[in-house]
Amino acid sequence: MSIPLVDIAIIGAGPGGLALAQGLKKNGIDTAVFERDPVRADYVQGFRMRIRQRGISALEANLPPHLFQAFLDTLGLAPTENLILDERFERLANTVRRISEPEDTHIEKSVSRITLRQILLSGMEGILHTGKHFQRYEILADGTAIAHFADGSAVRTNLLVGADGADSAVRRQLLPELKSFDTGVRRLAGKITLVDAARHAISPLLTDFNTNIRPRSGRSLMITSHRVDPAAYARHGLIGAEDLTHRDIPGFHFNNTTSYTWWNTAYDTDELGPDGLLETLDGAGLLRTLLARIGDWDERILKLIRHTDPSTVALLKVHTSIPGAVWQSGPVTLLGDAIHAMTYFRALGGNTALYDTGLLVPEIVAARRYGKPLIAAVNDYENAMREHGYEAVCSSLLAMQRNVGAGRPLKALATL
Repeated sequence: MSIPLVDIAIIGAGPGGLALAQGLKKNGIDTAVFERDPVRADYVQGFRMRIRQRGISALEANLPPHLFQAFLDTLGLAPTENLILDERFERLANTVRRISEPEDTHIEKSVSRITLRQILLSGMEGILHTGKHFQRYEILADGTAIAHFADGSAVRTNLLVGADGADSAVRRQLLPELKSFDTGVRRLAGKITLVDAARHAISPLLTDFNTNIRPRSGRSLMITSHRVDPAAYARHGLIGAEDLTHRDIPGFHFNNTTSYTWWNTAYDTDELGPDGLLETLDGAGLLRTLLARIGDWDERILKLIRHTDPSTVALLKVHTSIPGAVWQSGPVTLLGDAIHAMTYFRALGGNTALYDTGLLVPEIVAARRYGKPLIAAVNDYENAMREHGYEAVCSSLLAMQRNVGAGRPLKALATL
């Protein structure tokens, strides 16, 4: 049986893999995306993604105009003002301010990950192939690569792109020495609809600002919101509507048409309890654990946590890649979390993956239209990707230490 050939084969249908496919399709370059799961229902998928200029620019370059307009029309609004309170609900002096850092130009813009996926899937018929569990690749003498899948199928390609996330199987083969590092930080996060927040008389200070609760001792709590206008989505059909692939999942977590307030907090290893115990708890159990920890905080804060939808709460172990890996360019490359997974602090991960696509597509176009050798194009992409990706990894780690560590070293980071 002959093995089909595709010019650019992408492993993984997350935002990076799909945005890359959109950019290649826009430029008339043969591509295919191979994804194991037909539905994306990981816990993080239910949360918004704060969008930055690097992500916006990449989407504008890669998407056809009508899809980029759908992206703009379906953006949610986040608060633009910062507010810092202590655990007694007292405002700390001079803490209301407008964000002015260059990276925060678009602080008011956030996007539902579900809605973003709806946009990126548009027009992918015949390009996206689900049920394809990547196993391994082999490089042939002619410089092409063959990707092998668990169902026994295979595809030959001129360039194999691993966009398969932080636990990338492509990276494990290409860079077996590069491991994901457990920072020891354990995050809890949850959501409450703005309708429910109003019904329970949650303070506007916890719904209308980017609010940080900074206790005199203990860990901080960050609160923000994601406001959507479903009426504005009507002209985009299924984009921005409730995603039917999540209809059988109970609770509010995978709803992408309702405005909500979102909070998250993070603790060092064993502070909330041993992993073995925390991993057995459902959302309601994790909420009880957190409330027991902060039970002496002001009731206005506790009420927000108490009325959080338990379906939106889970434990997340925060991992990071270790920056610095360099390799010889060839017919296999990496993108997004597959090479530079980072902590969620500073909201750089998804935007950096999108930015990667904005780097890689022009290089492939140069190879296919203007005669640039493909390996030279890949090498130039990888050099640029490593520079910005590794900087983002370090930046997010520093932000995590500043926000969670608060000047105290985190246990696991001492070995990094």
